[in-house]
Amino acid sequence: MDKIFASIKERIELGLKNNIPVESKLMMAGEIVYAAERQDLTPKEARSLEELLGLSDVIQNYPAVREQAIFGEVIED
Repeated sequence: MDKIFASIKERIELGLKNNIPVESKLMMAGEIVYAAERQDLTPKEARSLEELLGLSDVIQNYPAVREQAIFGEVIED
């Protein structure tokens, strides 16, 4: 898991350095979710990488948007 985490983190940092657009960040977020679903990343690692992407800074109510993308709906507690 450490190798996958390090690889994704390195690409995110390079992308941020190169001012990648939101669309590229969303594609990276998809990869993070996929890796977490496959258990190649722990939930903690996935959240850390998502935070590094900074999508919550550009997408209003990002947690709900993420939830809808994963489950197809917002899951109420």
